[in-house]
Amino acid sequence: MILGIRQPDKKERNKMLPDTAINSRNIRAILFIVVAIFFMSTMDAVAKLLVEADYSVLQILAIRGLVLMPALCFWLFTHGGLGSIRTRQYKGHALRIVLGVLAPLLFFLSLKKLPLADATVIFFVSPFVMTALSVPLFKEKVGIHRWSAIVVGFMGVLFVMQPTSGLLEIEAFMVLGGSLCYCGIMLTGRVLSRTETTFTIIFYSNVGLMLITGAMALFTWEPMPLQDIGLVVLMALLSLAGNICLIKSFASGEVGVIAPFEYTGLLWAVLLGFFVFGDFPAVNVWIGVVIIAGSGLYMIYRENLKHGTDRQG
Repeated sequence: MILGIRQPDKKERNKMLPDTAINSRNIRAILFIVVAIFFMSTMDAVAKLLVEADYSVLQILAIRGLVLMPALCFWLFTHGGLGSIRTRQYKGHALRIVLGVLAPLLFFLSLKKLPLADATVIFFVSPFVMTALSVPLFKEKVGIHRWSAIVVGFMGVLFVMQPTSGLLEIEAFMVLGGSLCYCGIMLTGRVLSRTETTFTIIFYSNVGLMLITGAMALFTWEPMPLQDIGLVVLMALLSLAGNICLIKSFASGEVGVIAPFEYTGLLWAVLLGFFVFGDFPAVNVWIGVVIIAGSGLYMIYRENLKHGTDRQG
């Protein structure tokens, strides 16, 4: 109460908002994830160059983690010191560390034999898993329209990359396993973000990954020329930027809304395949991209319609 005038409650304030306004938190989350997937797709392309040069994936991951440590430590001691990363979420961080090791390990191993686009297609099982889990874990409502958009988007993925015999090889199951671990990373990140800062989550994840992969890589370590070390440094920077955007995305938006926009990774894979590996997309690729983009736009439309109805109610 101010100056004797009754202030509108939350429901009334919602009615005062423009009917055409889209949930700003979900829009911000969508922007974060599109940028994050671009960073991660570029990192995958760099990783493929390195694994094709016969470097151990464990060594690549260990060096990547080591490269990030100076930046993380600088941020730590200029933003409150060790007290700023104090946590009681030991199990949550431990789970995310294990998943954070397995996901890139399995995926990068597959890239030695599978084309980047083929691996990316298999990886797109993750939106299905995350959407399904968002219902029991976060009590989110995923209606038939959003389910339909996700299915259509996945059909677009299959249309872009028509199944080949390579999809039945052991590397395909590596990608599938990595995709499931990735789902776990995203979902645990969302749970941790309720009490932990973005930096705290990234710090523990990176330290854990560096220590585990470093210890395992000692048995297969090989010298690397300066130019290849530079590629690992680039991977580290892309990983850091991508993880920050991913955590911000899943901390601010609904999993069921965000997940379909991971399909933009297919577009990045197509472009990177063309510019880095010389793969020219066929007609079916562009048709599939239109299908995927259309399903994403329909998701935005349904989200806008949903919140417009809520405000009117």
